[in-house]
Amino acid sequence: MKGLLFRSVSQLDFMTGSPPRYLFTSRRPGRYNPRGVECVYFAETEEVADIEYRGRWKGTDGFYKPKLTFVARIRLTHVLDLADLEVRAELVVGDEELFGVWRGRRTKLQGLGLAVSRHTRLSAIRFPSAAMHREGGTGWNVVVFKTSVRAPDSLEILGDSGDPIEIWP
Repeated sequence: MKGLLFRSVSQLDFMTGSPPRYLFTSRRPGRYNPRGVECVYFAETEEVADIEYRGRWKGTDGFYKPKLTFVARIRLTHVLDLADLEVRAELVVGDEELFGVWRGRRTKLQGLGLAVSRHTRLSAIRFPSAAMHREGGTGWNVVVFKTSVRAPDSLEILGDSGDPIEIWP
């Protein structure tokens, strides 16, 4: 997988970091990672990143916070792609896992993310956006696991000039 990915975050939350980090990992559980696993979620388009951000804050005061959108350049040799129906069938991953409620639960997808985070070859999972699905559209996200990104693979946050300002590994 090569190309650009997008990530929208709360500007106020970003600025509280000391120093602020573009590739911040909270180690909090997410749809594809259990607690303690370092990873960063991205969207394949800026539109999906925006819908993911708005979906995360919908119904809260955070919905009106200023946001930042980062652009990342990725070069990842091996990505588990859940767009591939054969892969999903082999892993027995259906719509309930992909789009259902995950908060407050230990899920099959978190176990999958844990396995990828410990893998020596895979470094990320590409998966359908649940936020876009709720909006009636289709879009894709990528979760990149910090400990799995090894040279020659890379994840770079791009600055104004297109030069990297933060890099994994």
